[in-house]
Amino acid sequence: MRFLVIFFMLCFCCNGELCAQRDSTFIELFPNLARVNTGFRYRERSLEFKTNAGEAFKLEDRALTFRIGGRYRFASYTFSIPIADLTAEPDEERIRNFGLGLTLFMRQHLLSGSFRNTIGFRSVTPEGVRTFRDDVDLFTATLYGFHVFNNKRFSLRSSFKQRDRQLKTSGSFIGGLLLDRRRLKTEGLLVPLDSGEEEWLTRLAQTKVGVGVGYAHTFMLSERMFLTPFAVVGPEFRFINFDAVNGGKRQNDFRVSPRLRGYLACGWNGDRTAISLSALYLPGLDITENLDTRINNFTAELRITRRFLYPKPAKKQP
Repeated sequence: MRFLVIFFMLCFCCNGELCAQRDSTFIELFPNLARVNTGFRYRERSLEFKTNAGEAFKLEDRALTFRIGGRYRFASYTFSIPIADLTAEPDEERIRNFGLGLTLFMRQHLLSGSFRNTIGFRSVTPEGVRTFRDDVDLFTATLYGFHVFNNKRFSLRSSFKQRDRQLKTSGSFIGGLLLDRRRLKTEGLLVPLDSGEEEWLTRLAQTKVGVGVGYAHTFMLSERMFLTPFAVVGPEFRFINFDAVNGGKRQNDFRVSPRLRGYLACGWNGDRTAISLSALYLPGLDITENLDTRINNFTAELRITRRFLYPKPAKKQP
């Protein structure tokens, strides 16, 4: 754990601009002081307990939100307004979500922290029977960061935030760190086990620490159009425990497993207006002695950005 902390501090506290400046033939910095962005975000999350015999118990949440945000100098904001709960039938109850997040997207580093609390899930049995569970409460807190090694010629934020603009095709290796905490609470969740038996759970908690290395590459399809695939792979260290109705707390052994996470962004980045479509896929498979837990997190976002307050051109000398 001490090595991970040192790695994190070195990546995000050491500023690469002290020894090298960006290559302006590859990256253009916008001189605007303010911008407004809007768009839509689709999020799909699911939690599935599955056995080797094919038995499964699935909780899912699919939602569409409208987002509006902006930035003035060093201050930024984002508001999300729920539009539709796509897992709900017309006469079903709605899932309640609340979350906050903060992202620092510098040219060399990305650091993002967020938490989300979801109350109510759709329970889907193997036979397709759907039940709304208002007693299911899922809390998630995540802190992750990236370091862009080739930040002189490659800008990750130009693709995912349109903070600046990539001028030529280029790529970079990425170093990453992840800290994640998930806690599922319920009055009682009947989960099938690999032993063939079933267990009533009231709490399932998981802590993850992951490190990884990846590669991102921006292909300039034209002067303004871009395509950026991005993937990170590395080991993930997991600590899992759960509370059973009749058995108290049960602690599982420490486990290590590989993880692959994928990102994709494409769009058009003009002088004052930018349009982008980005997606991220964060799959997870947590295998214990008696229980397999599959977690999927998919997000797609349409983002439209308008920039303001360009500096006035200098007056010509007579």
